[in-house]
Amino acid sequence: MATGSITTLGIGSGLDLQDILDQLKEADSTTITRKETEATELQTLIDSYNSVNAKLFNIKSSALSLSLESDFLKTSVTVSDEEIASVTADNGISATNFDMEVISKARYNTWQSTGVDSESEVIYTEPESGITDENQAVTTGAQTYDILYGAAESQTTISVSVGSGLTLDEIADAINNSENNQDENGDQLVTASVEESDDGQFYIRLSSAQGGDSADEQVSLSGFDYIKSDTTIRIARADKDDPMYLSLAPGTTYAQVAELINDSADNPGVTASIINTGDSEAPYRLTLTSDKTGEDYRISIGNLPLSEVNGADGDSLNAEFSINGVNYKRQSNDAITDVIAGVTINLKKAGETSVGIEQNTEEVKENILSLVDGFNELLSLVKGDSADDQTEDEEQTNPMENDYTMGRMVSDLKNLLVSSAGDSAVYKSLGDIGLELNRDGTLSIDEDTLDQALASNFDAVVSLFLGDEDTGVSGLGDKINDAITDLVSSSGIVTTETDAAETRLQKLESDIETATERLEKRYDTLTSQFVELDTYIAQLNSESDYMQSIIDSFNNSND
Repeated sequence: MATGSITTLGIGSGLDLQDILDQLKEADSTTITRKETEATELQTLIDSYNSVNAKLFNIKSSALSLSLESDFLKTSVTVSDEEIASVTADNGISATNFDMEVISKARYNTWQSTGVDSESEVIYTEPESGITDENQAVTTGAQTYDILYGAAESQTTISVSVGSGLTLDEIADAINNSENNQDENGDQLVTASVEESDDGQFYIRLSSAQGGDSADEQVSLSGFDYIKSDTTIRIARADKDDPMYLSLAPGTTYAQVAELINDSADNPGVTASIINTGDSEAPYRLTLTSDKTGEDYRISIGNLPLSEVNGADGDSLNAEFSINGVNYKRQSNDAITDVIAGVTINLKKAGETSVGIEQNTEEVKENILSLVDGFNELLSLVKGDSADDQTEDEEQTNPMENDYTMGRMVSDLKNLLVSSAGDSAVYKSLGDIGLELNRDGTLSIDEDTLDQALASNFDAVVSLFLGDEDTGVSGLGDKINDAITDLVSSSGIVTTETDAAETRLQKLESDIETATERLEKRYDTLTSQFVELDTYIAQLNSESDYMQSIIDSFNNSND
């Protein structure tokens, strides 16, 4: 019996039974080995068919591009100074050239306050009442407060009269409880509250009971240093009908104003921020910037201490540029599409540049070259001299060397590439634009001839591939693409040959498996028989030795 590489078979008999058994098994394995070789060759053939299919799909990709009108309509744009402007053009537009000058870019309207020491500095100050005790009597005689409520053009006067010797709390109660401080529905209009300023002075704050963030809820009262009303700021943008109104309480800081503006649901499209200019003194400024460029988005403000920066003194916020001497103004610097049909302009900075728009023939050229290269790669693969079929040490045999079907397919494809599109065509075949047939069967393109054809008569090249029904020209693009579509389809030549080879391979693998199982079973039996033979011969040898010892003993006794 054999255990790993050590065998005991033959020890008993003294015969090399294991070697005899191995030689017999090797002889009987010849058929299986032959089938395994055939299976390896079939797998190599299948791999080659798959490679052929991949090459065909590469050719099809180029042929498809050459059959689509959109691929011949692509344009290319050149801008002499791309720092001035960027330009893109839609496919299919006519070639054109123009000179362009960017006079000024569209700008955001910007407003800015004077500098302050800190962003927490107060923008709407609290009053200097001089009252440090909230229980102090304020009025020294009868007093009437005429509080103005509402928009400037339709204000209501709320008159509240009080006696002498009243404290701030008592005055606030009188205002809050006055019958005059009500609308027709009995709802309170103005709220009075006692507040303490940061420096410990007390005063009465007047605010709208409804919040104050509208023109109709503005509150004002003047003439009393211990009473101060909220102030209402107004921010509008030229393209919006309704301004934003915000009520600011005394003591509101610059940072709080910026937050109120940005968080308001009525924000018309402006952004407030506190910037640090880096100045050694008073570096913080409140800025207000429109969210879009141009005059339509110019900001107007009311009751807010800011000065206009961009757009000051009526300086235009619109972009201004000229095309071939004709001036244009636009709200934005980007995506300007209404000057030249099919052309999109983006302004970058002031200056002059020239723009050229022409048909993009480079991609068409690349597709034609790719079509020819694809055919040559396919031919090389089928002939067997492709780099895919070589190893560093030896040249492999070509599994498709005598494959008539593949050879015929390549021949038909070559004939299609050199076929005529029609006698009425300006360029009748690919040969007219540089295609050449070489002695080894490959194709090549004279790029100088191709470049000249594309430059001098691009429409004729288009007609060669797309066809022209009016002149009876059949497009080579569709013809080649349709032919390869048939080849790579589920019922095409390559798929059919691959399926047939895979079917044969599956049968071979099944036969190999069955034959191997049968062989192993046979030699399991034969091994058992050889073991029995070895044991039997060992017994015979033992008996022979015993008889010989008896004979030897008998002879010795006679002597």
